[in-house]
This record gives sequence, C-alpha cells and structure tokens, in this order.
Amino acid sequence: MDASQRDQVQLAMTALAEGDRSAFRPVFTALWAILLRFSERALHDADLAQDAAQAALMKLLLHAAEFQPERDAVSWALGFAAFECLSLRNRSRRRQEAGAEGLATVAGSDPSPEEAVIREDLRAAATEVLGSLRPVDAETLDLAFAGPRRAGSGPAFRKRLQRALERLRAAWRHTHGSPD
Repeated sequence: MDASQRDQVQLAMTALAEGDRSAFRPVFTALWAILLRFSERALHDADLAQDAAQAALMKLLLHAAEFQPERDAVSWALGFAAFECLSLRNRSRRRQEAGAEGLATVAGSDPSPEEAVIREDLRAAATEVLGSLRPVDAETLDLAFAGPRRAGSGPAFRKRLQRALERLRAAWRHTHGSPD
C-alpha cells in the first residue's frame, strides 16, 4: 500500500467516523485485502483467515464512530485483525485441549481395582455420616441430590439445604477429621 492509498483510507475512515455512510464502501474495499493478507500470515489457514478478516472488519465498522482521526486508520484496522487472529488461535487451542482430555477419559471407562475399593470406602463413610444426621437434614439432602424438579428452588429450601450441608460437613469432620 503506497502513501496515497493510505491517505485515501485515512480520509474515508475519518468520514465514516463523522457519520458519512457513503464512506463505508471505500473503507471496506481498501482494508479487506490488507486484513485478509495479514490474517493469512498470522493463521496459516485461508478459511480461518477469512473469518478473522471478516470479524475484524465488522468490529471496525461497528466501532467506526470511536475512530480518532489523528490515529492511523490502517494500524487501527490491523489491531482489530490481530485481536481476531489471537482469539481464533486461542479457541482452536482450547478445542484441541478439550479433545485430548475427552480421549483420556474415554480410554479407561472401568475403574481400577484400587479406585473401586476407594469409591466403596467413601460410599460407606458417607452413608455412616448421613445416618448420624437428623432425618430432616437427610431428607433435604436426598431431595437436593434428586435434582431440581423434586427439590424446588425457593429460598426456604435453599436455606434448609445450606444448614443440612453445614451439619453434614461438621459430622464428617467429627467422624473423619478435617482435610486441612
């Protein structure tokens, strides 16, 4: 992009910021190729680059009224594109991490013998502690574990549940000690 093209983009962006809707097309036409090329270099994927460039232009046009004429319009547009490229990379990385975690949990669906013994010991300890609670507290916890349809969601039930959980924690600490 030469200096005269850059000046034209600057003038068009300034006009758009001042409310001149006819400046929309010159801004879009001048910046699309620049943002697309920048996004392709940043992402190394033509499809993702188009998505990033499109989102960057959309956000730029949505925030056109905030443009300050003393700033460089091309640099401002590249800032939007850089943010979109970074967002797409992060989203892709999170998807890959989630996929890898999902595969790790699918691999071993049956618990190991050690996990089964631990789970059974915990279940027995929880049953023992629940048996030491008042019947009203045990019933409240049972309703809460049954799900929101049976339990209700009123403030009175939530307070009963809070108190029952506090008593359950206290009984657990009394019986099995604190994990501090």
